[in-house]
Amino acid sequence: LAWCGTLHARSRRRSASLLSHDVLRRHPRYMTSAALICAAAASFLVGGGPRAPAALPRAGRIIAAIDYKDPAVAAEFQKVQERPIELVEAEIEKSGVPVPPSLNEMDMRLMLVELRMRKAGTMPGGGKAAPKKPASYGSKYEEALWEKPAFKRLIDDYRARGNTNALNLATEYLNSPRQAADRYAGTGAYDETVAAIDAAMSAKVEQQVTSGRVAFGGFPAAMGEAAIRMTLEGFGPLASLSVDVSDDGLSCRGAAEFETVEAAKACIDKYDGVDMGLGTTLEFKAL
Repeated sequence: LAWCGTLHARSRRRSASLLSHDVLRRHPRYMTSAALICAAAASFLVGGGPRAPAALPRAGRIIAAIDYKDPAVAAEFQKVQERPIELVEAEIEKSGVPVPPSLNEMDMRLMLVELRMRKAGTMPGGGKAAPKKPASYGSKYEEALWEKPAFKRLIDDYRARGNTNALNLATEYLNSPRQAADRYAGTGAYDETVAAIDAAMSAKVEQQVTSGRVAFGGFPAAMGEAAIRMTLEGFGPLASLSVDVSDDGLSCRGAAEFETVEAAKACIDKYDGVDMGLGTTLEFKAL
């Protein structure tokens, strides 16, 4: 081994000597500088070059309070486990999160699991609780957000694009149409936004009917309970019916229970959203 080391060192020294001779021969006016460079190169080659610091072992650390026993976490971890660690690290860094050099492979995989689940909104206990539907609405705009899915999607799109003018117009247009017209009418943007709002508000809402119970409103007060019962029984027998006159005295609202789910669905499909004239629209909701 000693003999091999000596031979290797001699070979490196000879290479350095040939290098310095060639440089001096071609560029004699840089003899002094070249000699210094070659001397440094010879020292570098003989010494084997600078030694790289020994790689530090990746130490473990706590990433987050992630429960790897959770079925969703376990399923995602299985996917990450199948990927080479180089691809795991690359995916983490691509998401904009630097990988600490002290992170071991297991924690790196758990880190990717958490990043993926947070991005997808599937992190157990990590998402915000869904807002609860209010018992009553403070404005027409709030009611539309809850009762008109197409309108909610339109508003979400305005928010995503940062369209503040359209958001302000939508709020005022539903709560006070005349005030909205006074403030914003007369521009192409107004006409376009109002048309989009009207289309979203009139879009038919597909309801999930799972029982025979329905709530309704919009029948003319002059119809009375007897006429409303006769209308509803055209879809099937009723188990119960209650009717009240609205506060303005112009329309009726109430609740009914059909004996079958099919009858309730047919009634909703037929009458929900029907224009009764004079600005009144029938509303039927599955309960």
